[in-house]
Amino acid sequence: MHIALLEDEISLSQEVMDLLSQAGHSVVHFADGHQIMQGLRKDTFDLFVLDWQVTGPSGLDVLNHVRKVLKLTVPVVFLTSHSAEEQIVQALTAGADDYCSKPLRAFEFLARLGALQRRLSLTQPIDHDGELLPGYVFDSINRTVTVRGQLVSLTEKEYLLSRLFFLNVERPIARNRLMKDIWGHEESTLSRTLDVHISWIRRKLDIGANSELVRLVVVHGFGYRLMKIPPNMGASP
Repeated sequence: MHIALLEDEISLSQEVMDLLSQAGHSVVHFADGHQIMQGLRKDTFDLFVLDWQVTGPSGLDVLNHVRKVLKLTVPVVFLTSHSAEEQIVQALTAGADDYCSKPLRAFEFLARLGALQRRLSLTQPIDHDGELLPGYVFDSINRTVTVRGQLVSLTEKEYLLSRLFFLNVERPIARNRLMKDIWGHEESTLSRTLDVHISWIRRKLDIGANSELVRLVVVHGFGYRLMKIPPNMGASP
């Protein structure tokens, strides 16, 4: 998973980052509320680990922004010294998925994150195939997609990029995240490459602006989102 960590204690943040990295996750650390708010404008995360009391917007403020403004359903876990029942209830009521008290208990913390992954089905097997949306059948062995009965051959990058969108329908995905997940790194030189691949898969999979079923749309200043089109919406003029 790609995890956002909000923590202002340097030693603890390093401990959590090492723990999560050793468990196979990638982590972006934010030292205060302002930093993570800015980071949300350019990156996409699979999970948030939030301290409550930090400089700037609090962890609870970040949670409210994630749930009410960004409308994200990705899991949020609090890791904080606030352990009163009233505060725990407040966080869970606001949309947090779990609550861990400091000091960090490494095995318990990882177990809770693992339980969230399983319960919310965040991860997909690398060979996940089949009909990811009605009319779109993915075959990872042959790198093909059957679109409403028509077989479409894709390059490896086209296939991986397409599958990433189809596994995250209606979820905005940042350009940086797309470049990191598909090409392995984030570089400005990849920006044009990404745009070209987007153009290709839009045409090949019929997910462009005139598609009546599914459209890959731009989220201005952020990235792209694959969205399902309501039946009454019809084709674009």
